[in-house]
Amino acid sequence: MDIVTISPLYDVGIVFAAAAILAYISSMLKQPLIPAYIIAGIIIGPELAALLNIPGYAGLVSDHALILTLSELGITFLLFIVGMEIDLSRLKDVGFVSSFGAIAQVLASFAFGVFGAVYFGYPFMTAIYLGLIVAFSSTMLVIKILQDKNEIDTLHGRIMLGFLLMQDILVVMAMSVIGNIEHFSPEIIIVALLKGIGLFSLAIVSSKYIFPSFVKSISKSSEVVFLSSLLVAFMFCTLSHLAGFSIAIGGFLAGISLAVFPYNLEIIGRISSLRDFFATIFFVSLGMQLVLTDIPVLIGPIILFSFIVLVIKPVLTTVIITVFGYEGRTAFISGTGLAQVSEFSLILAALGYTTGVLPMQIVSLTTILAVITITLTSYFIRYHNTLYSSCSGLFAPLKYLRHFGTHGLVNLPKEKAKIIDHIIICGAHTMGLGIIEVLQRYGKSFIVVDYNPAVIKKLIYKDIHCMYGDISHMEVLEKMNFKQARLIISTIPEVDSNKLLIEKCREVNPNTDLLVTANEPDEALELYDDGADYVILPKLISSERIGNYLGQMFTSKKDIDELRKKEIVYLERKKEEEIVDEYRPEYLKDLHRKIVFG
Repeated sequence: MDIVTISPLYDVGIVFAAAAILAYISSMLKQPLIPAYIIAGIIIGPELAALLNIPGYAGLVSDHALILTLSELGITFLLFIVGMEIDLSRLKDVGFVSSFGAIAQVLASFAFGVFGAVYFGYPFMTAIYLGLIVAFSSTMLVIKILQDKNEIDTLHGRIMLGFLLMQDILVVMAMSVIGNIEHFSPEIIIVALLKGIGLFSLAIVSSKYIFPSFVKSISKSSEVVFLSSLLVAFMFCTLSHLAGFSIAIGGFLAGISLAVFPYNLEIIGRISSLRDFFATIFFVSLGMQLVLTDIPVLIGPIILFSFIVLVIKPVLTTVIITVFGYEGRTAFISGTGLAQVSEFSLILAALGYTTGVLPMQIVSLTTILAVITITLTSYFIRYHNTLYSSCSGLFAPLKYLRHFGTHGLVNLPKEKAKIIDHIIICGAHTMGLGIIEVLQRYGKSFIVVDYNPAVIKKLIYKDIHCMYGDISHMEVLEKMNFKQARLIISTIPEVDSNKLLIEKCREVNPNTDLLVTANEPDEALELYDDGADYVILPKLISSERIGNYLGQMFTSKKDIDELRKKEIVYLERKKEEEIVDEYRPEYLKDLHRKIVFG
């Protein structure tokens, strides 16, 4: 076989070999994988080879254009999956803060970026581009990490999703304008904006009124559903290209248009195995594009713009979310999670370069910023609880801003003496609402605490005893008479938060029963070791089954220790088997097919 024929396969093989080796080392050191992929790209890329200046050596990958093309396709394909996984209905509770908060954050970050560019003497158009480059965050990165951590449905996860969705709408509009700003006229700008709004509107309308019926009509054949979804993806990519936008935007909008449950589960199930393939190529290619020789020349702009993205932007986001009434911890985690530049920033820089507006040096600056901020954000999101504990004192004054958005968000019994022998529910999202129904059915006295203002407003409207606040704050516990609570139930699947709750519970009220929630069996066993009476695993147990357990406790006074012992034995057995059958992709795929096709 000719060497030219096998060259593309060879280059892709080198990419994955380097990624696999670095990923293995990273996992052994218990570090995030994304920085490992970027480092792998630097090692096999042309820049390190040029820096080493070894005769005859130009890097391990010879066909850079192929890898970059696959990377662009990877961004498009990944955003297609991201679009399908975004359930707009999940964002209703955070729609207000996501819409207006994201607009405020983008405008403020854009202003800082423009001022930073002006400070370094960049031309006006370059400053506009740099402002946009630092203003947006990476949908692909954040959703991938949230999925890996099982935090998509947490409050901070939904707020970040809402911000990212609004940012994606804004970046479509920005690219509509920026591509025509050199030939500025009101007509051209209006037409470009209308194209962007039209594409997004087409995706939303298709998702609601067109594709549900269409997909249902072809749902008997999974192959046809899969091929039709790819057809829709290429159709939106073509429309996006014809409108003058990136094909990545078309991929994202195609995903939104196909986010039709439960059919999207079948599509995602078939193509999710390719997601890591394209994600790996994207991050490795990002490392390959890093121009090491430009770093000494750009050291000043790199430091300033990194500071804007990693410090100023998260602070702005934290302040904005706090003003909308959310707890400091939620605001802080959401802010630090968005502390990176977007994949669209790279597209914007490439667009500016190809149109002759930006010099190649700005493309290098954008790539370096992407490498730095994406790498550090991986650590920010992984260790967000530790970061918050270290920085919480700095954000203490923000509680006065939060007061304006949460004043009156409490509905407790007027007589404090009545708050005795009650049940405290921490978190009133999907599972929490199911438990509330069970408690109402048995006529039990309970109080709900949640740090989502929208949820508390709904509970107050239903005249349910509730309170806005974070269960980790002692003043919140005192107002709910934590010392005389009969039972405490946490439906928040965050290990660190539940460990803190267990610790405080055992200090203040060691005799109360404590039910907490975890995502994985290993996490559940940790919480049992820390003193939890029972750990709810949503993946293995439904809210109805929890309701039955609670019913048994209230009627027959069944000892919760028996449930606890059975659950620990079950989890330890599953741990010994090394894999929980319910988590297998094959199992999920078959389940989804049964849901969709009967």
